[in-house]
Amino acid sequence: MGNVNSTILCEEELEELKNTSVFNFVEIEHLYERFCYLDRLNVGYLTYKELNSIPEFEMNPFNKLICSVIERRFDYQNITFAHFLDLIGLFNIRTDLNKRIKFLFDIFDLNQDGKLCKSVLKRIFKLMGCNDDKEVDIVLKMYDIHKKGYIDFNDFTAFYMSDPIIEQNMLIDFTKNIKQPSKVGFKDIIIPYFFNKKNR
Repeated sequence: MGNVNSTILCEEELEELKNTSVFNFVEIEHLYERFCYLDRLNVGYLTYKELNSIPEFEMNPFNKLICSVIERRFDYQNITFAHFLDLIGLFNIRTDLNKRIKFLFDIFDLNQDGKLCKSVLKRIFKLMGCNDDKEVDIVLKMYDIHKKGYIDFNDFTAFYMSDPIIEQNMLIDFTKNIKQPSKVGFKDIIIPYFFNKKNR
């Protein structure tokens, strides 16, 4: 981008960003305002620490895991505004939901082996404030379709697609309430379904 320290995007920059992201002109302008708000030093990029200060991430029990996945997937040292749009575009309704499913699965794939085994699930549940191993057994029983001893991406996709509210909660409008956006974390997405679906 041209003048990265400017608080206003020029017409050419807006056009380029519109063509390379899922956002329209108005959304891009709102998001650029938010980006500049996070860029306190006015250097034209964000660090991962600054990215983690976004309320949607900051209050999340998986914030470190989220940033770790972002670092692996996007391979950015410094997050420019174009990179910022790439990231938050994952949570936009115009983005293929399979990309959101993969992103969420990667967050929970602590061993990076494509498997959510019992030990991994126990660590995830602990992060969510649950230390009951029985709940882990219930999850495996419900979603480990072929009784492999772990949940793979296909199992996780079936879980994700089992209730449309999961997808609704993964859709975050970062263009609203720029300085104090609502806090919707993955804990809010996962817990109601892992713990309550068995009662349906």
